[in-house]
Amino acid sequence: MRWQWQLPISYLARGAEPSWLGRHFLLAWHAVILVTSGYPFSDWRYTGEPVLAFFGYPLPYYHTVADNALNLLAYLPLGYAWALYFRCRWFAPLAALLLGGALSSGVEFVQQFLPDRIASNLDILYNAAGSLLGALLAGLSSKLLIVRGWHIRRQRWFAEGALTDFGLTLMVLWFLTQLNPAVPLFGVVVQPGGLPQPWVSPIADAMLFLRVLEALGVMLSVTAVALMVATLLAHRRHLALAIWATVLVALLAKMVFAGALLKPAEFLAWFNRNVAAGGLAAIILLAVLVRLQRGWQAAAALVCLVLARGVEMYWPLNETPYSMLSLFRWRYGHLRDFNGLTQVMSAAWPWLAALYLGWRSVQQWRRAHSSVELR
Repeated sequence: MRWQWQLPISYLARGAEPSWLGRHFLLAWHAVILVTSGYPFSDWRYTGEPVLAFFGYPLPYYHTVADNALNLLAYLPLGYAWALYFRCRWFAPLAALLLGGALSSGVEFVQQFLPDRIASNLDILYNAAGSLLGALLAGLSSKLLIVRGWHIRRQRWFAEGALTDFGLTLMVLWFLTQLNPAVPLFGVVVQPGGLPQPWVSPIADAMLFLRVLEALGVMLSVTAVALMVATLLAHRRHLALAIWATVLVALLAKMVFAGALLKPAEFLAWFNRNVAAGGLAAIILLAVLVRLQRGWQAAAALVCLVLARGVEMYWPLNETPYSMLSLFRWRYGHLRDFNGLTQVMSAAWPWLAALYLGWRSVQQWRRAHSSVELR
């Protein structure tokens, strides 16, 4: 296998800026691994054992098929991203193996001080193997022109620049936040099992207020995500297809993960009529907002994002791994990691998206001002 590839001439001839998407994804996946491995970041303790003892435990010290498979798969994207960072040169698999193993060793070292965690040398081996496998897949995909094809489509469909690469990475993280089927569509609020106490509704009909608040949050969230997609595109003619594709992929992911992870009776725990009403209202709102210039679209998305965050903060219920446990087929350990990842990403994503949208608004307005001055 030839461990090096060059970008196609058509990509270079257009004078396109170098893509930062791979680097953004590499950093983002490091964050995913660290968040998943370190959650809930509290109740630290020291067991009294030598801190490096777990490296010498007899194999297999702690062994389950599900854990081993997850440890392998979790580091596969990391190895893939590292191989692309090194442009799939001959040493890329070895570098991915060493870097993945080093990250896993650091994670396992920290986990021995966390509750409900077990530091395992077997996990390090599976994580390192996942990194190596990801690097090998990167070399294969480059050989099969998959990576080259992505660069061509990247330039054909999306606007140029590192800012767009940052936005695309944020969309990947947004899809990760939508994988938790116990959270209603677009992750706005938590469905109440009754009126929360203590809590005072601003209107007499408390349940009506909660339904309206949930629908409002969905409308704002859907609108913000759709307009963010609009700011990423190179041409307006792709807008409708891109927005519908984003929504349909999110719906499909919800359904797949709900079928795999939730108990059969809870298959639609993530969807209700309030969510549907909010989605329909978002379609009507988008019919107007998509006609705006890109700078105004970014500004409108930022406003919707801030308002949606306000709805989430005002919503009186918050899910916890313990409260959602009854919905899942999974045992608590996996549920804790999964909910921890989606919760942390859901909390961080609006701030990162706001940074992107604000930057995009300023960039577009500067370009518009420069073009006016040239005239």
